[in-house]
Amino acid sequence: MIYRPVPLARESLISKAADEIRRLIREQSLRPGEALPPETQLSKMLGISRNSLREALRILDGLGFVQKQPGRRVVAAVPRVVAPSAVEPAVLADAMPAAHAARMAIEERCAAIASQVATDADLTELESHLALFQEALKRGDVQAASDAHVAFHTALVTAAHNPILTAMFQQVSFSAAEMGVRANETLKERRQVPLHAAILAAIRARDAASTGSTVRRHFRAIAPVVEFVARELHHLPMTDSEGTGPGIRRGVSRVPAPGADGRRSRSAPAGARASRADTRRRRP
Repeated sequence: MIYRPVPLARESLISKAADEIRRLIREQSLRPGEALPPETQLSKMLGISRNSLREALRILDGLGFVQKQPGRRVVAAVPRVVAPSAVEPAVLADAMPAAHAARMAIEERCAAIASQVATDADLTELESHLALFQEALKRGDVQAASDAHVAFHTALVTAAHNPILTAMFQQVSFSAAEMGVRANETLKERRQVPLHAAILAAIRARDAASTGSTVRRHFRAIAPVVEFVARELHHLPMTDSEGTGPGIRRGVSRVPAPGADGRRSRSAPAGARASRADTRRRRP
């Protein structure tokens, strides 16, 4: 099969570029260890900048679809197997982007409040989780880094001392847990520690405006990963109905399979079928 690239000119450029690169790997039947086209060629094929392409490759590297090493060509890889979620994948796919947006709003507000009311004990706890996060990344323990990352964000919300916001955060925290399971390798991305350190520094400086902007910057940096994972969960086709780019499937209706005569079968319960049969036998 010949790969024909689909030019990207829509929102969510980075996550859609990641979709296209995955499609290239599949349609070119690239095996693990086989090299992708050079970055210059890939960026021209997709009609995007080198910076956007590198962001897309970081997503795929973090999720295990490619392997990216400094000074070497990017190669295809084998994504790790993730245990099935207790939540229906299609439901989770629809919920994750909304939950991510809600988390950003909640944490942005909590961070601004924490910059005014956080105690020394709150700051110490945030520093501890950030240190554990950084140490885990240095030794390559991605699971420990994921745990410390979740703990940092939970401590950030707790530092606002607002039970309503804390309850709201708990309602959408499943998105962080799912990302921790499905995309914890993306935490290795070099901007992660500085982004979290900037949040803590702004809270410590009691700068509410700066704190809010650093939280937004963090969430916007990981938004393409959330979008990509949501589409993966949805098992979406790579092109929409017009064939112009990645599409979004809103749901699949369950239509009964056609019977031998080509008509749709409408099976009744066994008891109802038996009752109708008895009625026919009793007729004169």
